[in-house]
Amino acid sequence: MKKRILIGFGALLFIFLMGSMIAVIYITKTTERMDRLILLHQVEIQREDLIIHIQQVQSNIFHSKIRSGDDVDVLVSHVQEMDRVMDSCLGCHHAPELAQGLIGMRDMASDYKTAISRLVTASANPATIGVLERRAQDLGQELITMTQGMAFTANVRLQQKTQETMATIRKVRGILSATLLLGFILALLTSLILAHSLDRRLQRLLDATRRISRGEFQHRIDMTDSKGSEFWELAESFNAMTRNLQQSQRQLVQSAKLAAVGELATNIAYEVNNPLTGVLGYTGLLLKSDDVPAEKKEQLKTIERETLRAREILKNLLDFARRKPPRLEKTAIASLVQDTLNLVKSQAKLANIKVKIECSEEIPSVAVDSDEMKQVFVNIMNNAFFAMPTGGMLIIKCKRNRDVEGKELVSVEFSDTGIGIPESQLDKVFDPFFTTRVEGERSGLGLSISYMIVQNHGGTIEVESTVGEGSTFRVVLPA
Repeated sequence: MKKRILIGFGALLFIFLMGSMIAVIYITKTTERMDRLILLHQVEIQREDLIIHIQQVQSNIFHSKIRSGDDVDVLVSHVQEMDRVMDSCLGCHHAPELAQGLIGMRDMASDYKTAISRLVTASANPATIGVLERRAQDLGQELITMTQGMAFTANVRLQQKTQETMATIRKVRGILSATLLLGFILALLTSLILAHSLDRRLQRLLDATRRISRGEFQHRIDMTDSKGSEFWELAESFNAMTRNLQQSQRQLVQSAKLAAVGELATNIAYEVNNPLTGVLGYTGLLLKSDDVPAEKKEQLKTIERETLRAREILKNLLDFARRKPPRLEKTAIASLVQDTLNLVKSQAKLANIKVKIECSEEIPSVAVDSDEMKQVFVNIMNNAFFAMPTGGMLIIKCKRNRDVEGKELVSVEFSDTGIGIPESQLDKVFDPFFTTRVEGERSGLGLSISYMIVQNHGGTIEVESTVGEGSTFRVVLPA
């Protein structure tokens, strides 16, 4: 999800940056063209000023107002102003056609100033003065015509530059509008996609919490997101929480069952043990009597044998009900597993079962009651042997883990290749008296006792199984 958000905002930022860069380029060009337009307008103003000064000089010459000293000063000032404007025009224009025209104007203006100079310094001969006046006026008129022609050319260029500038301004406006529109569309699409994605995932989480609140602790969230994403981690944490809740519920139910069965077993054992003692006593007396036929003694032996078996069951019930606190000692788990295997090695060999141990010496020691933990391991191994009637493989692995709080744990896994346990029976394997063996062959207390022993050690015992593939019993103990 974070990646999608970053991609969306990255694309949005890219569009705005590209649009802004293009707009800046066009705005720079527009600014340069605007500067040229302003310069051209200034030149036009100077050109009009030049024409005005030339016309003023022409007017003075036409009215022959050049006889007094004051009139001469006025004429000279107009000519000087004309020169200044001409120099300004030459300093601004750089286009070849305009520059060439300005050079021609400057030459003609030089001739015009020469004619005026002669007119001003001419003697009082009326014929000569008339010729000089006409010469000056003709040159002035040609200069005005040339200036106006150049003004027309410059005006055409000014219109072209104005149109180009306006076109650039329209492009900038279009680019900015397109950038804003694309940015808005992208932001809208990104928001809709994110909102839809978030809503879908949140609905799944909400549905899961509702199902958990109804007690469906087996429910899990399907993690369709890529591994490592935020929602994948959230779903993984949620599933871990539900697994812990389910395990805690099982432990509570199992503890309640064990407590109830323990109390019931104690009462039953006391009530039944006394009659069984009487039965065994009288049976023994009858077996020793000489007047009892041999056929009857065989029946009495059967009664004695079954009574002894019943008393053994009662003893197991009392042991189950009177669990003493374990005597904890730091023990190497690898050695404990090996010692337990030595107890059942011959049984595994007879059943054609190969046992493989994968326990490193680096596994930390655990505080356990060795005798009780061996009893747990023996019970689990015996069940594994029973699940592989035609032989198979039993793999025992020792691992070190950590719980959600970071506390170190040691787990011992017993994985067999047996017939497996149906899913409908997984929740019952630790129940007292539950067994899948032939009725009367076992009491069904082995795993229940193992469960209670592990629980008294502050650990947990779990089972996973697939029918036809095998089962895995996992004993987890605090390190």
